[in-house]
Amino acid sequence: MRFYDEAKINFKAGNGGNGMVSFFRTKGITHGGPDGGDGGNGGSIYLESTNSENTLSDFIHQKIFKAENGEGGGKQRKHGKSGKDMILKVPVGTVVYKIISQASDLDKTDKKNEIFFFDFDKPGKKILIAKGGKGGFGNAHFTTSTRQSPQFAEIGSPGDDFDIKLELRLIADVGLIGYPNSGKSTLLSRVTSSRPKIANYPFTTIIPNLGVSEKGKSRIVIADIPGLIEGASQGRGLGKEFLRHIRRTRLLVHIIDGLEEDWGKRYKEIQKELNDFDKSILDKKEFVVINKIDAIEKSKIKSQKSKMLKSLRLKKIYLISAVTGEGVKELMNDVFETVSKIPIPKIEETEKVFTFEDIDDRFFEVKKVKSGFRIYCKKIEEISLRTDFNNWEALDRLRDVIKKLGISKVMEKDGLKEGDLVWIGEKALEW
Repeated sequence: MRFYDEAKINFKAGNGGNGMVSFFRTKGITHGGPDGGDGGNGGSIYLESTNSENTLSDFIHQKIFKAENGEGGGKQRKHGKSGKDMILKVPVGTVVYKIISQASDLDKTDKKNEIFFFDFDKPGKKILIAKGGKGGFGNAHFTTSTRQSPQFAEIGSPGDDFDIKLELRLIADVGLIGYPNSGKSTLLSRVTSSRPKIANYPFTTIIPNLGVSEKGKSRIVIADIPGLIEGASQGRGLGKEFLRHIRRTRLLVHIIDGLEEDWGKRYKEIQKELNDFDKSILDKKEFVVINKIDAIEKSKIKSQKSKMLKSLRLKKIYLISAVTGEGVKELMNDVFETVSKIPIPKIEETEKVFTFEDIDDRFFEVKKVKSGFRIYCKKIEEISLRTDFNNWEALDRLRDVIKKLGISKVMEKDGLKEGDLVWIGEKALEW
């Protein structure tokens, strides 16, 4: 299966079902009371994290996910059936962003139009991503002492409609980084049970490989990040798409091919790519490892090591051969000890998505506009979505709610008069 670590999709929750306008009729009763039932709620869409998935491939082949609509209410106060919720599984390590761009092509949105929404850093986490619309009340709901035969019912409100970006960041304790063909895959296969594709040419690893290494009762997850080259942070080579996986690791093991002429130069090139992508990555603890020492003359090892320690001010450089195993035990002992002391990094995003749900539903604001007034109120906006603007009784009910919340008094102080238009969202109510 091909590895996918990014997807942009549309989630459309189900619409609420319409309420019913109906009056009780049976043999001998021709003018019974209102008995229209309520519409069912629309289905919602949830995301849930699991360890059984390791790619976002399910969201590549299908770009739009729609939950069921609620059914309309029926006679004799019959409640419409609610739409079935949709629960979609995502791999642990998935980060969710809400796309605020209005671009018609999802793939053309960029980072500036994405706001952090949620981080699935553990299995079993479940979040509501798109809430289903509320079913409309049937006319039986609106019976009062002064309104005994209501000729109206509510329309079901629309479900949430969101564009979302999913980004998978592998959760590993240790990240193996370095140029292509530096020996990362060979080392991974030696210290874990993972068997990645290994060959003597660049870009053998084209997806991140994971392996588990054990020492006594301790175990760590190691990720072989695909080879980086100059310009990777700008998309060259395998591009920057794999750099994000480094963010979650606790320790970086930077492997350098000992057959290279200048070890220090290679080290600096990779450090530059990490810095250009995300400066915070350079704050991670790092081990520098020179591989393939079994194929290098001892005199070169000594001179290159001395030069690198001095020029880069490194405290230690590990010398290993992933093929023969020389030096690997010492390296892994230090890896286990170091990882045990470093906490798992969290995804820290400063921006939060402010949604309609965060607003007090009775809070309101009124603004005078050229054509009349505009009301900003969560409760009124929700009711207006369920109001049939072609039914005068339904509009009277909406006016009554506006009066009960004290909104009409504020507008009257600013000169509200009969015939003025009162705007609620995209709808206009004649006063």
